[in-house]
Amino acid sequence: MTDKQIKNYFNMTALGFLAYAVLLQILAVIVVVLLGIAFPNMSSDSMYYSMMVTVVPCMLFLHFLFRNSNLPSLSVNPVNIEETGSDSMDLEEKSFSPLVFLHYFLIFCGVQWISSLLTMPLVFLFQKIGMDLSYSEMAAKGGALDNIPMLIYTVLFAPVVEELVFRGIFYKRFKAFGAFFTAFASSLFFALIHSNFLQFIPAFMMGFVLFSIRDRYGLRYSILLHLTNNALAIVVNNLGGSRLWVLSAYGLILLAGTVYALVNLVKNRTNLSSFLPGEEEQKNLRLFFRSPVLWFDILILVVLAIVIMMNPGAGAGDIATTV
Repeated sequence: MTDKQIKNYFNMTALGFLAYAVLLQILAVIVVVLLGIAFPNMSSDSMYYSMMVTVVPCMLFLHFLFRNSNLPSLSVNPVNIEETGSDSMDLEEKSFSPLVFLHYFLIFCGVQWISSLLTMPLVFLFQKIGMDLSYSEMAAKGGALDNIPMLIYTVLFAPVVEELVFRGIFYKRFKAFGAFFTAFASSLFFALIHSNFLQFIPAFMMGFVLFSIRDRYGLRYSILLHLTNNALAIVVNNLGGSRLWVLSAYGLILLAGTVYALVNLVKNRTNLSSFLPGEEEQKNLRLFFRSPVLWFDILILVVLAIVIMMNPGAGAGDIATTV
């Protein structure tokens, strides 16, 4: 493919992502309004009901939009997948086990703690200029344990649909450009769709871990890791305030995960060269960021994140992050 063809491909992909994001917001608002008319006494749970109704058709829209237009493999060490969803770099079946899940879970926890540290300067900056972060914190935190619609959406619908979209549809959309490119681009879209500054860095970094387990073991296991994180975060955010041992145990898990992730990084540093982008992938990354549609996506979703951040809500303290 020529550079112009690749850039057009990226433009179409970014346009599809924007259509998905906008359609998701519009349909959610429409459903909230309709629910308010049909059930005037419905509480704020209507937001979660509306998301449950809208995420599936939006995902199907994206699937049909791209189903016949993904690229075949290019000569840049592409990600190899089987249509069954079980995939690997050498097309051999990888065996999954509880120890494998524990490995990824600890790394996921470590990445979450590191990403929260990287988010702190951003939080400090917004607070210094007088921005109210309470609504953004509440959105990242989730809701109460007795909020059934929130639990169903956050623990079940969101992980399943988000993995099908970002480690499914966009994974296949980008796989011809190599492993690093696929991990980077799908994680960027995953972070942007949250439209929340407090979730951007965690979602972006966690996207790499979700890509890794999906690429090596299959989509079902990235879904499992994703929903485990969301469920644990909701439990910690609800029980941590009144039960010190819950917060302490979670802190120890994050610390253990950070140490484990860093040890693994040092131990496997010689293997990183096969994942880091080569010359061809670097060129494709440059073409990716020359897409005007991508920058329009970023602008629209950053503006939406600012609107969300300026929306006043209930205060929240230190939180575990759902993604």
